[in-house]
Amino acid sequence: MNEALRTAEMVEGTLDQVLFINDQNGYVVATLKRSAEAGGDRLTVVGNLGAVEIGSGLRARGRFEKHPRYGEQFKIEDFEILRPAGVAALERYLASEIKGVGPALARRIAEHFGENLPDVLDREPERMREVRGLGAVVAARIAAAWRDASGLRELTVFLRGHGIAAAHARRIHQLYGHESLAVVRRDPYLLAREIHGIGFRTADTIAERLGIPRNSIERARGAILYLLERMAEEGHVFAPLGYITHQFTSGLEMDSELALAAVDELAQSGAIVAEKIDDDRAIYLKALHEAETNVARRLIDLSRGRPLGPQVIERAMVAATRKEAGFALSAEQQAAIRSALRSRLTVITGGPGTGKTTILRRLIVGLDAVGIRATLAAPTGRAARRLADASGREAKTIHRLLEYSPDTGEFIRCESFPLRTNYLIVDEASMMDIELASSLLDAIPPQSSLLLVGDRDQLPSVGPGSVLKDVIASGLAPVMALGQVYRQARASRIVANAHRLNRGLAPEVTNGPDDDFFFFERASAEDVLATIKQLVQQRLVGKFGISDPREIQVLTPMNRGPLGTQILNRELQELLNPGGRELRVGERRLREGDRVIQVRNNYDKLVFNGAVGRIISIDTTRGTLAVAFEEGTARYDVSELDQLALGYAISIHKSQGSQYPAVVIPVHQSHYLMLRRNLLYTAITRAERVCVLVGTRSALLQAVRNEDERRRFSRLADRISR
Repeated sequence: MNEALRTAEMVEGTLDQVLFINDQNGYVVATLKRSAEAGGDRLTVVGNLGAVEIGSGLRARGRFEKHPRYGEQFKIEDFEILRPAGVAALERYLASEIKGVGPALARRIAEHFGENLPDVLDREPERMREVRGLGAVVAARIAAAWRDASGLRELTVFLRGHGIAAAHARRIHQLYGHESLAVVRRDPYLLAREIHGIGFRTADTIAERLGIPRNSIERARGAILYLLERMAEEGHVFAPLGYITHQFTSGLEMDSELALAAVDELAQSGAIVAEKIDDDRAIYLKALHEAETNVARRLIDLSRGRPLGPQVIERAMVAATRKEAGFALSAEQQAAIRSALRSRLTVITGGPGTGKTTILRRLIVGLDAVGIRATLAAPTGRAARRLADASGREAKTIHRLLEYSPDTGEFIRCESFPLRTNYLIVDEASMMDIELASSLLDAIPPQSSLLLVGDRDQLPSVGPGSVLKDVIASGLAPVMALGQVYRQARASRIVANAHRLNRGLAPEVTNGPDDDFFFFERASAEDVLATIKQLVQQRLVGKFGISDPREIQVLTPMNRGPLGTQILNRELQELLNPGGRELRVGERRLREGDRVIQVRNNYDKLVFNGAVGRIISIDTTRGTLAVAFEEGTARYDVSELDQLALGYAISIHKSQGSQYPAVVIPVHQSHYLMLRRNLLYTAITRAERVCVLVGTRSALLQAVRNEDERRRFSRLADRISR
C-alpha cells in the first residue's frame, strides 16, 4: 500500500484526442495536453474516462507504465474533471461548446468579466446580458450549459463512487440534464428502463449501494418493467403473470407476493396494463397494449369499409388479366387479384416462386385502369427497393411513408393528417411489428384499402408481435395462400429446396456445376469457419455473376458461439478488410470500408434495426465515422457506436426483408438451440443467385425436423376475432 502511494503521480491538462473507447465500461485511450507550466507536451493516458469530453480539463492520479507495443502511458487510477482553467481557456470553451457563441462573442465575454468570469457563471449567470451583442436566448444557453457541465461532473463522481463506470454518466446526463443526480438517487431502476447499456443488474448495484432493500417495492417495480422489456426484445407483446412471478422467485430472489403488489401499483399508475386471460393475467407495457388494441380496432374498421363497385372491379380485372407478351395469369393469380379488389383488407401469402410479384404488378395495372393509384411500402429499405424494382413504381419504407419528424419524435402522418392514398400495398408484411403496424394503420384513410403481402412461413418481426400471422389466424380478412410454383422458379434449386423444407423434407443437393444450391459437409466448427472464409474470399467470387466479396452475405442463427456473428465477423473483417483507419469500440475495431449493421432503431438518423451499410470515412481525432446506407449517409460519434455492429455475418433474424446475390449459412451442432425449420427457411430464401450451407448433415436434419416456431405472446388474433 505504501509502495503504491509513493509511486502514484498526478498529471493535469486538457483531453486532446480520444484514440480508443470501450463504450460498455468507459475504458479510454487518449492524449492529454499538459499546461505550458508542466512543459506543454502530450502524453497518452489510459483508464475509465467514458464521461469526459474532448477539451475537458482533467486532473488525474496514477502511474506511468511502459506498454510493450505502444510505449509509455499514464494509467489513470482516479481523476477529477476540471472546469476550463483561466480566462483564455474559458474563452475557448465558450466558443467551441456553446451554440450561438462564436470566437468574437466569446472574446468580448472574456474581456468584459476578466478573472471574475468563473464566479459570474457560477453565481450570477444573468449578468451575461451586460456584454454588448449578447441576447437573452444566448445568455440563457450559456448558463444552462455551464450548469449542466457542473451536473455532469457531480454525476460522474457519484457513479464512480458506487462502482459504476463513468462511461454511463454522459448518457444519463443527456436524458435528465442537471436533475440527473437527483433522479438516480431517487430511483436508480429508471436507468435500466431508459439508458441503453445500463441493465437491471447495473441499476440493482446502485440501489444496493444506496441502501435500497432487495425486497423493496422500488426494486419490484423495476424488475416488472425489466422483465416486460426483456420479453418485448424477444418478440412478445405481453408476459403472463405466472412467468413474472416465477422469475421473481427463481431469478431475482424476491417474494412472488411482491410481484403482485408491484403489478397492481404499476397498473394503477398507468405504466402497465394487466388483463385477465383464462386462469392467468396478461401483463403489458402500456405502449404495447395501446398498439395491440389500436391495430385490432383499425383492422376491423377497415374490413367493414365499403368495397369497390362490381363494375369498377370488372374493369380493373380486364386490365389486370390482359394477356401480354404471350403470358397469361393462372387461375390462382386471377383469384388473388379479384380478392384484393373486392375487399378493403386482404392478405396474399406464399413462398418463393409463387408469383406474388407478378400479382402485384398486374394488380397495379388494374387499379391504374380505374383511376386508383396504389401506394407501395415495405418495412425496410432493401425490401422497398426490391418492391420498386419489381413493380416499376416508387416504393418507400413505412417510416419514410409516415414522415417521421426528429423534432417531435413522432410520425407526421397520423389520424389527423392521413396518407393521401386509396389503396396501400405493404410487401414483406411479416416484418411489421405491432407498434409500426399501429402507426401505419393510424395514417390510413377510412375508405382506403389495405393489401398485406408476405410469406407467413418466414420468421416473425424483429420487434414485438406477429402481425401477419395473427391477421391470418383471426379469419378477419380473405387470405389468398399461393401454392403453385411457376416454371422459371422451378428451375432454381433454391426455390425448390425452400418448398421441400416447408414440407419437412431435407434439401436435395448434388453440388453440380450448374446448381445454385450447395451443401458442404464439415464436422468441426473450425473446418466450417475455414470453408466459409474460402467461399467468401475466393470460391464464390467470379462465379454466379458475383464480382466482389461484398455481394456475399453470411447468415448465422446465433450471435455467440464458435460460429456466431461475433467470431465470424472478427475473422471475416481480418480477411476482407485487414487495415486502414479505425476506431476501437470495446473488443471491436471499426474500419473504413467495413460492412456494418444497425442494431437498433435510430429515428433521428432515420436508420433502423437491421439496416446494412458501409463505413465510408473515419475521423480518429473527433471519434466519429460516416456510414453509407441504401437510403443515405448517417454520421455517428463515439457515444453512438454501440448502435453499429460488423455486418459481414449477421443473424438470420436481422436478414428479413433483404435479398443478397449470394448467401452462406453455417449449419452446425453448436447452433442446436436455434436449429429450427422456419429459421433455415428464412435464411435460404434470402439468396438470389446462390445459397451455400456449410456444416453437419445431422444439424441440417435437426433443423428440418424441428417445427417449433417459438410462439409469441400476443392477443391480436383474439381481439380481432371476438
